[in-house]
Amino acid sequence: MATFNDQLIRIVEDYRAAGEPWPAKREQIAEWAIANDRYQLTRGMAISQCAEKLSKAMGLEHVKDRKGRSVRKYYSARIRENGQLVMKWDDQNAERPFMEISAANRRNLVLGQCWQLKQDMDSYSERQCPDQPIQVDFNFNIDLEELGQLDEVG
Repeated sequence: MATFNDQLIRIVEDYRAAGEPWPAKREQIAEWAIANDRYQLTRGMAISQCAEKLSKAMGLEHVKDRKGRSVRKYYSARIRENGQLVMKWDDQNAERPFMEISAANRRNLVLGQCWQLKQDMDSYSERQCPDQPIQVDFNFNIDLEELGQLDEVG
């Protein structure tokens, strides 16, 4: 059985096969999919999409702390509940164990992004510029220090 993602990619491929404009905005593809009865939301899909949008909104919500820093208002953490990992949300007043898990989760996301960037640049360099590969510095200590100084000045 095809995954939901596979089904979405099939819609994109069918959109292209139908001779619709390409390159296309995602809204164009979505409009075509709905007009051609290729995309209908079940209750579960509606809940899933709503949850995804709520997560995005909570992740983007910032407030100013006492020192005037822009910080997240809501935090997520993968918590083990009844033997399964679930994503829970709390606010800036969360208990320390929750925030420790949240910080570790976010650090792992950053690590994953860095790993993918390394893979991408290594592959590109091997194919396009093996004699002068693109070097990416993954030590962010100086960058963090500079940003901290800018924050103090601002």
